[in-house]
This record gives sequence, C-alpha cells and structure tokens, in this order.
Amino acid sequence: MFTRYLVLFFIPLSILAESKITDAFINGNIDAEVQLFYYKIDKENKDLAYATSLGGFLKYTTDTNNTIFASLGFHTSNKVGNAKNERLTLLFDNDKDSNYFIANSEAFLAYETSTRVIKLGNMLLNTPMMNNDNTRIVPWSYQGFAYTGDITADTRVQLYYINAIRSHTSNRYKKNSASGEIGHSGVSMLSLHYSGMDGIMLQSYYYYAPELYSTFVFQTDYEYSLSDTTLLCLGTQYFNSVSGGKYAKSTNIYGGDDINLVALKANIDTDKWQLSLNYSQNFGVSGLLRGYGGLAKVYTSSMVANGRGNYKPETWMLKSSYNLPFKSYDSEIGFRLTNTKVHDSRGHGFNAYYLHYKQYFNADASLYIRYENLNFTTDKNSASFFRIITKYRF
Repeated sequence: MFTRYLVLFFIPLSILAESKITDAFINGNIDAEVQLFYYKIDKENKDLAYATSLGGFLKYTTDTNNTIFASLGFHTSNKVGNAKNERLTLLFDNDKDSNYFIANSEAFLAYETSTRVIKLGNMLLNTPMMNNDNTRIVPWSYQGFAYTGDITADTRVQLYYINAIRSHTSNRYKKNSASGEIGHSGVSMLSLHYSGMDGIMLQSYYYYAPELYSTFVFQTDYEYSLSDTTLLCLGTQYFNSVSGGKYAKSTNIYGGDDINLVALKANIDTDKWQLSLNYSQNFGVSGLLRGYGGLAKVYTSSMVANGRGNYKPETWMLKSSYNLPFKSYDSEIGFRLTNTKVHDSRGHGFNAYYLHYKQYFNADASLYIRYENLNFTTDKNSASFFRIITKYRF
C-alpha cells in the first residue's frame, strides 16, 4: 500500500520536467504539528473510558507556485500512559485493536490555475456531509477525484467522486462510509456556491450514493454590520436524504434514507463577545451524525450534544464565548446550553451544558480544555466528557 502512495507522489516528476523538477522540490513546503490529547468519558461509572495520545501530522507539498504540484501527508496517534477502554475514545486504530497507528491522510496530484483546482488521490475534504472532522488527532480522509472551479466571478462549482473512505480510527481506505457501505458506485457530489448578493452566501450540495442513500443540502448565510465592531449573522440549513439503496438503514444515527432536517441560527459577533441561538428539527427517523464521513455540519452541534440524531429530535442550543482581556495571550472562554426532545418514542431527549477554555500562547502553540455533561430525560445513563488538547505547529 505504501508503495502505491510513493508512486502517486512521484508521478509529477515526469510531468514537471519542463519547469525544473529540482526547483519544485527545493521550493516545496513542510508542514507539521505535534499534539497531546487526553480524553475521558464517564457514563455514571458505566463504560468509563480514558486515554492520552501523543501524535500529530507531517506533510510535504511541492512548490504550489507551479501549475502542477503534489502533496504527501501522514497523521499518527500513539497511546502514552495509563488507559481504560481506550477504543471508546476513538483516538486509535479500532480496525486492528492497536494503540499506535500511522495513517496516510493526503497523497494527491493537483493541477491549479487562477480559476480552478483539480486533485486526484487521497485528500481531506470540507463539505457538510463529508469532511475531515478535527475532533481527534487523526482526521477522516477520502480517495478519489475533486474539481473546484469558478463559473462566474460570483459562482463556484465543486464536483467530487469518492470511491473509498478512511475513517479516523483506521489506516485503510475502504468502500465503507460512516453510515454504511458505499458499494462500487461510491459517492459523487455536486455543489454550487453563490456570493453575488451583498452579505449573502448561498450553498447547495447534492450527494449521489445509489447503493447507500443520496442527500440534498441547502444553506443560506446572511451577514449585516450593525457597527464597526458588531456583526449580525443569520442562517438556515436544510438536509434531506432520498433514494435509499441496498445498504441504507433508515434508523441509523449516523445517516440514513429518512433525513429531513431544518436548522436556523441567529448570532451577534463583536470583537470580544459572541452570542448565538440555534435551532433544528429532524422530521425523519434517520440521523446524520456523521453522514458519509467526518461530522455532519449542523448549527446545533456541540462537543457531544447535538440535534443531528435519529428519531426526530428537536433541539435548541444557546452558544456564547468571550475573549478574555489578557495582554500577553489570546484567550477565550465559552459555554453552550442544549435542550433536545424527541418526537418518536424510540429516541432519548436530554439537557446538556458545555464549557471550554482556549489559550493561544502564540501563533503556533495552543491549549484547549473542554467539558460537557449530558443528562437524559429517559432511563438512559447520563454522561460527561472531558478533553485537554495541546498543540504545537512547526
């Protein structure tokens, strides 16, 4: 498998012959990060899990000033210290039941001009139903073809075809998404982004996965300046899944063929303080916690609490953060309050509260402390989640 990645990486050698191969590599860029991650899950003393991992990533990219360039990157996560039920933390390789693993997250050849980018190989994605999910050290990544181009000055199109997916707990690319098998047809995505109206962004996505389920996503975002330091932001989202195939499971919490979710948000942002009120309701019995991979990007999302579940959840979420007035450091505190009720007897409603502290020592070093507690309104065990994450980027 590693040989295949090397072959893909060195393909540009023959293509870049006219533009001095040596210069392309000499002027390339190395990007790296070291991360220490502690995670504890406590479900009323049942299924207690905790682990500490040391890892990060290393990536090399040839000179991106050339029209054609290549990138090769790896992520790793390695257990350090004591641990209990560490598989539940999703920090390690659950495929091999290993506490140490390295995953190839990027290995692509790219062609880029001022109006378009084409990638072929293994890559990270950033879309509502397929993304890298930065909540662990090792991200999700995708194998296939990606095209992004400008139709007009205000309209951008994306066209992806993904034939294999690697989860954040595996080092293998497989025909398996977060919510089920994708089969030989894979997942195709067509998206349009329009920004031709002042302060308004429109986004639409259609994911075509005939052997699993297809999904339509539409999002609008509006920004209006109330003053030089105050911004009003409004947004709407709509997720609807259709055309369930042989691998679809309607009651799947991660994603199925009966998603019908509407979400709204309203927030005020200033230079020191942010306040947001978010709402969502899923009228279907399928969840969309992870969609095809990563974490589905719904407004009502916290560290663990969310409105993306199955069995028709209706969620209100209040979010707030404040930039602390420290002169030497950039620091932030934040909290979230969540209320979720379900409109199906098979579901579980809950109330949750969340707190975090972010500390940026400089542009490269940071500390992130997060805590969340979920209290279910049914007989399901309540749970708390605690993370300490330190990062240093080179």
